[in-house]
Amino acid sequence: MEKIVILGSTGSIGRQSLDIIKEKGGFEILALACRKPKEVLKNQISFFKPSYVSLEEKSEELEKLFPEVCFFYGEEGIKTLSSLKEADTVLNALVGSSGLVPTLNAIKNHKKVLLANKETLVIGGEIVKEYLKEYNGTLYPIDSEHSALWEMIDEYGKENIEKMTITASGGALRDYEKKNLENVKVKEVLSHPNWSMGEKITVDSATMVNKGFEIIEAHYLFDMSYTKLSAVIQRDSLCHAFVTLKDKSVKYNISSPSMKGPITRALYYPKIQYEKEKMDKKDLVFEEIEEEKYPSFNFIIETAKKNPLLLTVLNAANEMAVSLFLDEKIKYTDIFKINYEMVMRFSSPDVISLENIIKYDKIVKDYVKKYYS
Repeated sequence: MEKIVILGSTGSIGRQSLDIIKEKGGFEILALACRKPKEVLKNQISFFKPSYVSLEEKSEELEKLFPEVCFFYGEEGIKTLSSLKEADTVLNALVGSSGLVPTLNAIKNHKKVLLANKETLVIGGEIVKEYLKEYNGTLYPIDSEHSALWEMIDEYGKENIEKMTITASGGALRDYEKKNLENVKVKEVLSHPNWSMGEKITVDSATMVNKGFEIIEAHYLFDMSYTKLSAVIQRDSLCHAFVTLKDKSVKYNISSPSMKGPITRALYYPKIQYEKEKMDKKDLVFEEIEEEKYPSFNFIIETAKKNPLLLTVLNAANEMAVSLFLDEKIKYTDIFKINYEMVMRFSSPDVISLENIIKYDKIVKDYVKKYYS
C-alpha cells in the first residue's frame, strides 16, 4: 500500500482526493498539510489517522486533541512533509508560489508527485524539468485540461500529435461587455458558471490568467513548443482539450465538468481509470478568446517567451493583485494593470534559478503591497 502525503488537504482538490482514496483504497494517508486548523482538518485527522500534520502556525488545540500525531509548522513543516523518508507519493494541492519548493523536495527525495499546484510549473518549469531528469522523477498532473491531453497522448502517441488545444469556460464574466468590467463586484467574479473552486483560481478563471498559466504548464509537462499550444472557449466545460494529429484529424476529450476523473487518473495510473459519462460532441461550440476582454491570456504567453523568470514577477504580482481585489481594495480591471506594470518594471531580470525565483517573488509582492494596497 502506497503511503501518501497530501499538501493542501482542506482545499477542493485535497478533499476530493481523500474522498476518492476513502472509496477506492490503495493508499495510507501518511501526512496532511493545510494553512489553518479548520473543522474539516479535525475530521480528516480523526478518520485517516495520519502520522504527521503541518500547519502554518502552532495549534495547541490540535496537539491536545491528537497527541499521537507529530505536528510541524510553517515552511519547514511543508518542507519536512514533502521529503518524508517513508512517503511514496506527494500530492501537491497548495495554492500559489509556495508549492514550488515542496515539489522540488519531493522529486529530489524520489517521491512520485501528483501536481495540482499550477504555479510550480509556471514559475519553476525550467528547474522542475532539470530535477525530473536528474533524479529520474515522476510527475503526474491533476488538472482537467492536462489530464485530458495526457490521456490523448497515451491513446494516439505524442509523435502523432501536431497541435494541442485546451479549453476555457470563459469564467463568470464571459457575457459582460468590456465597458462593464471595471466596476464588477467580488461576488460576481466568484459566481463561476460551471465549476466550484477556490476563490483565487475562480478569479484567475475570470481574467483568463489560469488559461495562460495552463498553456505554460502544458509546455513543460508535454515538452511542446508554444507555437503548437492554443486555447479556445467552450462554455459548457464538456470538452477539456482536443488534439490535431499529423494526418489533420481532430480528436476530442469529452467528459462532465468534474475533477474526479483527473484526480483518479493521477492517483491510480495506470491501474484504475475513471469511468466517464458518455457524451456527444455534436453540440459543442468553440469561441476565440477575445484580446480586449481577456488581455492577460496572450500577455502571459508572450511574457513566458521572453524570459521564464518574468513569470515569477507576473505570478507574484497576480497573487497580490487577486488578494487585493478579494479584499475589495482594487477594481477588477486593476488586476491586469498591476500585472502588466510589474512585468514592465522588472523587464530585465536575472537568469532562472531557484534563488532568483524566491528573490523576485518576495521583491514583487513587497512592492505591490507597498504601492497598491
